[in-house]
Amino acid sequence: METNEAQHPTDGELVQFSIKAFKGVEVGLGQADPGAVLAQKLEQQYPAHLILVQSGKFLHGYDKSAHVLNTLKKYKLKLVGTSGDPHMRIGFPVGNFKKRLWSLVDEFQTPYAISLGSKATGYTVYVSEQQVVNSSLLSAVSNQVVQEVINDLRMRGEVNQASAKQLLTNPDSSGFKLKSQAQDLDTHLLNDIIKMPRDLRTTYGENVRACMSRIMHGTFAYGMTDNKAARLHAISADVDLLKHYLAQASRLSNLKFAFEHRVGLAVELGRLVGGLIRSTKAQP
Repeated sequence: METNEAQHPTDGELVQFSIKAFKGVEVGLGQADPGAVLAQKLEQQYPAHLILVQSGKFLHGYDKSAHVLNTLKKYKLKLVGTSGDPHMRIGFPVGNFKKRLWSLVDEFQTPYAISLGSKATGYTVYVSEQQVVNSSLLSAVSNQVVQEVINDLRMRGEVNQASAKQLLTNPDSSGFKLKSQAQDLDTHLLNDIIKMPRDLRTTYGENVRACMSRIMHGTFAYGMTDNKAARLHAISADVDLLKHYLAQASRLSNLKFAFEHRVGLAVELGRLVGGLIRSTKAQP
Protein backbone atom coordinates (compact mmCIF):
# COMPACT_ATOMS: atom_id res chain seq x y z
CA MET A 1 0.00 0.00 0.00
CA GLU A 2 1.43 3.35 -1.06
CA THR A 3 1.79 6.30 1.24
CA ASN A 4 2.51 9.92 0.43
CA GLU A 5 3.52 11.01 3.92
CA ALA A 6 7.27 10.77 3.35
CA GLN A 7 6.99 12.66 0.09
CA HIS A 8 5.48 15.85 1.53
CA PRO A 9 7.73 18.65 2.78
CA THR A 10 8.10 18.73 6.57
CA ASP A 11 7.03 21.74 8.66
CA GLY A 12 10.67 22.77 8.97
CA GLU A 13 11.17 22.59 5.22
CA LEU A 14 8.06 24.68 4.62
CA VAL A 15 9.61 27.46 6.69
CA GLN A 16 13.18 27.03 5.43
CA PHE A 17 12.29 27.12 1.75
CA SER A 18 9.42 29.62 1.94
CA ILE A 19 6.74 27.17 0.84
CA LYS A 20 3.08 27.62 1.62
CA ALA A 21 0.60 24.75 1.54
CA PHE A 22 -3.15 24.52 1.12
CA LYS A 23 -5.70 21.82 0.36
CA GLY A 24 -6.13 21.09 -3.32
CA VAL A 25 -9.91 21.41 -3.19
CA GLU A 26 -9.38 25.18 -2.95
CA VAL A 27 -8.35 25.27 -6.62
CA GLY A 28 -10.97 22.81 -7.75
CA LEU A 29 -8.77 19.71 -7.49
CA GLY A 30 -9.98 16.34 -6.34
CA GLN A 31 -12.26 15.92 -9.34
CA ALA A 32 -11.98 13.09 -11.87
CA ASP A 33 -9.87 15.18 -14.25
CA PRO A 34 -6.62 14.27 -16.02
CA GLY A 35 -3.35 15.65 -14.73
CA ALA A 36 -3.17 18.22 -17.53
CA VAL A 37 -6.43 19.80 -16.37
CA LEU A 38 -5.15 19.99 -12.78
CA ALA A 39 -1.95 21.59 -14.03
CA GLN A 40 -3.91 24.15 -16.05
CA LYS A 41 -5.88 25.19 -12.97
CA LEU A 42 -2.67 25.82 -11.06
CA GLU A 43 -1.04 27.60 -14.00
CA GLN A 44 -3.87 30.11 -14.08
CA GLN A 45 -3.10 31.07 -10.47
CA TYR A 46 0.70 30.79 -10.70
CA PRO A 47 1.72 31.69 -14.29
CA ALA A 48 5.36 32.33 -13.32
CA HIS A 49 5.74 28.98 -11.55
CA LEU A 50 6.78 25.57 -12.75
CA ILE A 51 3.67 23.41 -12.29
CA LEU A 52 3.91 19.73 -11.36
CA VAL A 53 1.16 17.25 -10.52
CA GLN A 54 1.57 13.87 -8.83
CA SER A 55 0.30 10.81 -10.65
CA GLY A 56 1.05 7.62 -8.72
CA LYS A 57 4.80 7.39 -8.20
CA PHE A 58 5.60 10.17 -10.67
CA LEU A 59 5.41 13.93 -10.92
CA HIS A 60 4.24 15.25 -14.26
CA GLY A 61 4.78 18.66 -15.82
CA TYR A 62 2.68 19.74 -18.77
CA ASP A 63 2.95 22.11 -21.73
CA LYS A 64 4.90 25.27 -20.69
CA SER A 65 6.45 23.64 -17.62
CA ALA A 66 7.28 20.55 -19.68
CA HIS A 67 8.93 22.70 -22.35
CA VAL A 68 11.07 24.56 -19.80
CA LEU A 69 12.18 21.37 -18.04
CA ASN A 70 12.93 19.72 -21.36
CA THR A 71 15.08 22.70 -22.39
CA LEU A 72 16.91 23.11 -19.07
CA LYS A 73 17.17 19.54 -17.80
CA LYS A 74 16.67 17.44 -20.95
CA TYR A 75 13.62 15.65 -19.53
CA LYS A 76 12.05 13.74 -22.40
CA LEU A 77 8.85 15.14 -23.87
CA LYS A 78 5.92 12.80 -24.39
CA LEU A 79 2.66 13.45 -26.22
CA VAL A 80 -0.37 12.63 -24.05
CA GLY A 81 -4.11 13.28 -23.97
CA THR A 82 -6.73 12.78 -26.65
CA SER A 83 -6.57 13.79 -30.28
CA GLY A 84 -8.89 16.69 -29.50
CA ASP A 85 -6.99 17.78 -26.36
CA PRO A 86 -3.30 16.87 -26.69
CA HIS A 87 -0.58 17.93 -24.25
CA MET A 88 3.16 17.52 -23.98
CA ARG A 89 4.41 16.06 -20.71
CA ILE A 90 7.60 15.29 -18.82
CA GLY A 91 7.87 13.12 -15.73
CA PHE A 92 10.23 11.98 -13.00
CA PRO A 93 9.87 9.94 -9.78
CA VAL A 94 8.03 11.78 -7.02
CA GLY A 95 10.48 10.47 -4.44
CA ASN A 96 13.26 12.65 -5.89
CA PHE A 97 11.26 15.84 -6.24
CA LYS A 98 12.83 17.77 -3.33
CA LYS A 99 16.38 17.29 -4.61
CA ARG A 100 15.43 17.96 -8.22
CA LEU A 101 13.21 21.00 -7.67
CA TRP A 102 15.13 22.81 -4.96
CA SER A 103 18.35 22.63 -6.97
CA LEU A 104 16.40 23.94 -9.98
CA VAL A 105 15.03 26.83 -7.94
CA ASP A 106 18.50 27.70 -6.65
CA GLU A 107 20.05 27.57 -10.12
CA PHE A 108 17.39 29.36 -12.14
CA GLN A 109 15.51 31.36 -9.47
CA THR A 110 12.20 29.97 -10.70
CA PRO A 111 9.49 29.03 -8.16
CA TYR A 112 7.18 26.06 -8.41
CA ALA A 113 3.70 24.88 -7.45
CA ILE A 114 3.38 21.17 -6.89
CA SER A 115 0.25 19.08 -6.25
CA LEU A 116 0.89 15.97 -4.16
CA GLY A 117 -1.60 13.24 -3.37
CA SER A 118 -4.23 11.28 -5.24
CA LYS A 119 -7.94 11.34 -5.96
CA ALA A 120 -8.50 8.77 -3.22
CA THR A 121 -6.53 10.55 -0.48
CA GLY A 122 -6.97 14.14 -1.64
CA TYR A 123 -4.42 16.65 -2.91
CA THR A 124 -2.25 19.21 -1.16
CA VAL A 125 -0.62 21.98 -3.18
CA TYR A 126 2.80 23.30 -2.15
CA VAL A 127 3.84 26.67 -3.54
CA SER A 128 7.41 27.96 -3.21
CA GLU A 129 7.74 31.71 -2.79
CA GLN A 130 11.29 32.84 -3.50
CA GLN A 131 12.14 36.50 -2.98
CA VAL A 132 13.88 36.60 -6.37
CA VAL A 133 11.48 35.33 -9.01
CA ASN A 134 12.62 34.68 -12.56
CA SER A 135 9.40 34.60 -14.53
CA SER A 136 11.12 34.90 -17.90
CA LEU A 137 11.59 31.15 -18.26
CA LEU A 138 7.86 30.52 -18.32
CA SER A 139 6.83 33.74 -20.04
CA ALA A 140 9.26 32.99 -22.89
CA VAL A 141 7.20 29.92 -23.77
CA SER A 142 4.15 31.23 -25.60
CA ASN A 143 1.00 29.25 -26.29
CA GLN A 144 2.02 29.21 -29.93
CA VAL A 145 5.32 27.52 -29.09
CA VAL A 146 3.48 24.92 -27.01
CA GLN A 147 1.13 24.18 -29.88
CA GLU A 148 3.98 23.97 -32.39
CA VAL A 149 5.87 21.45 -30.25
CA ILE A 150 2.69 19.43 -29.70
CA ASN A 151 2.06 19.39 -33.44
CA ASP A 152 5.65 18.31 -33.99
CA LEU A 153 5.31 15.47 -31.48
CA ARG A 154 2.00 14.45 -32.98
CA MET A 155 3.11 14.44 -36.61
CA ARG A 156 6.62 13.06 -36.35
CA GLY A 157 7.28 12.01 -32.78
CA GLU A 158 10.60 13.41 -31.64
CA VAL A 159 12.01 12.37 -34.99
CA ASN A 160 10.13 10.16 -37.43
CA GLN A 161 12.15 6.95 -37.38
CA ALA A 162 11.33 6.00 -40.95
CA SER A 163 12.49 9.40 -42.20
CA ALA A 164 15.65 9.15 -40.14
CA LYS A 165 16.43 5.72 -41.62
CA GLN A 166 15.84 7.11 -45.08
CA LEU A 167 18.28 9.94 -44.38
CA LEU A 168 20.82 7.50 -43.01
CA THR A 169 20.73 5.34 -46.14
CA ASN A 170 21.19 8.43 -48.31
CA PRO A 171 24.32 10.28 -47.16
CA ASP A 172 23.75 13.15 -49.56
CA SER A 173 20.19 13.70 -48.33
CA SER A 174 21.04 13.34 -44.65
CA GLY A 175 24.05 15.63 -45.02
CA PHE A 176 21.91 18.23 -46.74
CA LYS A 177 19.27 18.14 -43.98
CA LEU A 178 21.85 18.42 -41.23
CA LYS A 179 23.62 21.23 -43.06
CA SER A 180 20.47 23.23 -43.76
CA GLN A 181 19.26 22.97 -40.15
CA ALA A 182 22.68 23.84 -38.71
CA GLN A 183 23.21 26.68 -41.21
CA ASP A 184 19.88 28.24 -40.30
CA LEU A 185 20.75 28.20 -36.60
CA ASP A 186 24.30 29.41 -37.25
CA THR A 187 23.11 32.40 -39.29
CA HIS A 188 20.59 33.49 -36.66
CA LEU A 189 23.09 33.16 -33.80
CA LEU A 190 25.77 35.05 -35.74
CA ASN A 191 23.38 37.98 -36.22
CA ASP A 192 22.50 37.82 -32.51
CA ILE A 193 26.15 37.88 -31.44
CA ILE A 194 26.96 40.84 -33.69
CA LYS A 195 24.28 42.87 -31.90
CA MET A 196 25.44 41.96 -28.39
CA PRO A 197 27.21 44.46 -26.11
CA ARG A 198 30.98 44.10 -26.42
CA ASP A 199 31.52 42.49 -23.01
CA LEU A 200 28.90 39.82 -23.71
CA ARG A 201 30.06 39.32 -27.29
CA THR A 202 33.63 38.54 -26.17
CA THR A 203 32.56 36.19 -23.35
CA TYR A 204 29.15 34.60 -23.79
CA GLY A 205 29.11 35.16 -27.55
CA GLU A 206 32.54 33.59 -27.96
CA ASN A 207 31.38 30.43 -26.17
CA VAL A 208 28.35 30.18 -28.42
CA ARG A 209 30.41 30.77 -31.58
CA ALA A 210 33.00 28.15 -30.64
CA CYS A 211 30.29 25.58 -29.93
CA MET A 212 28.40 26.42 -33.13
CA SER A 213 31.64 26.21 -35.11
CA ARG A 214 32.16 22.60 -33.99
CA ILE A 215 28.56 21.77 -34.91
CA MET A 216 29.03 23.26 -38.37
CA HIS A 217 32.28 21.36 -38.90
CA GLY A 218 30.63 18.11 -37.82
CA THR A 219 27.61 18.53 -40.06
CA PHE A 220 29.72 19.40 -43.10
CA ALA A 221 31.99 16.39 -42.46
CA TYR A 222 29.11 13.99 -41.78
CA GLY A 223 28.44 12.94 -45.39
CA MET A 224 32.11 12.00 -45.99
CA THR A 225 32.68 10.29 -42.62
CA ASP A 226 33.01 6.50 -42.48
CA ASN A 227 32.16 6.29 -38.78
CA LYS A 228 28.89 8.22 -38.93
CA ALA A 229 27.80 7.10 -35.45
CA ALA A 230 30.84 8.67 -33.79
CA ARG A 231 30.38 11.85 -35.81
CA LEU A 232 26.71 12.07 -34.80
CA HIS A 233 27.53 11.59 -31.11
CA ALA A 234 30.06 14.43 -31.29
CA ILE A 235 27.50 16.71 -32.93
CA SER A 236 24.88 15.71 -30.36
CA ALA A 237 27.18 16.59 -27.46
CA ASP A 238 27.83 20.04 -28.92
CA VAL A 239 24.11 20.61 -29.54
CA ASP A 240 23.44 19.80 -25.87
CA LEU A 241 26.15 22.27 -24.85
CA LEU A 242 24.61 24.91 -27.11
CA LYS A 243 21.23 24.35 -25.43
CA HIS A 244 22.96 25.01 -22.11
CA TYR A 245 24.35 28.31 -23.39
CA LEU A 246 20.94 29.31 -24.75
CA ALA A 247 19.37 28.51 -21.38
CA GLN A 248 21.89 30.89 -19.77
CA ALA A 249 20.72 33.74 -21.99
CA SER A 250 17.55 34.41 -20.02
CA ARG A 251 19.61 34.99 -16.86
CA LEU A 252 22.15 37.41 -18.33
CA SER A 253 21.42 41.11 -18.02
CA ASN A 254 21.53 43.31 -21.14
CA LEU A 255 21.23 40.22 -23.34
CA LYS A 256 18.18 40.32 -25.56
CA PHE A 257 17.50 38.21 -28.63
CA ALA A 258 14.85 35.83 -29.95
CA PHE A 259 15.66 33.23 -27.29
CA GLU A 260 12.50 31.22 -27.92
CA HIS A 261 13.12 30.84 -31.65
CA ARG A 262 16.80 29.95 -31.28
CA VAL A 263 16.02 27.27 -28.70
CA GLY A 264 13.44 25.82 -31.08
CA LEU A 265 16.03 25.57 -33.86
CA ALA A 266 18.56 23.94 -31.51
CA VAL A 267 15.97 21.46 -30.24
CA GLU A 268 15.00 20.56 -33.80
CA LEU A 269 18.64 19.99 -34.73
CA GLY A 270 19.09 17.83 -31.64
CA ARG A 271 16.02 15.78 -32.55
CA LEU A 272 17.31 15.16 -36.04
CA VAL A 273 20.73 14.07 -34.76
CA GLY A 274 19.12 11.91 -32.06
CA GLY A 275 16.89 10.17 -34.60
CA LEU A 276 19.88 9.44 -36.82
CA ILE A 277 21.79 8.03 -33.84
CA ARG A 278 18.91 5.71 -32.96
CA SER A 279 18.65 4.58 -36.57
CA THR A 280 22.38 3.89 -36.64
CA LYS A 281 22.03 1.62 -33.61
CA ALA A 282 19.12 -0.16 -35.28
CA GLN A 283 21.17 -1.04 -38.37
CA PRO A 284 22.15 -4.74 -38.60
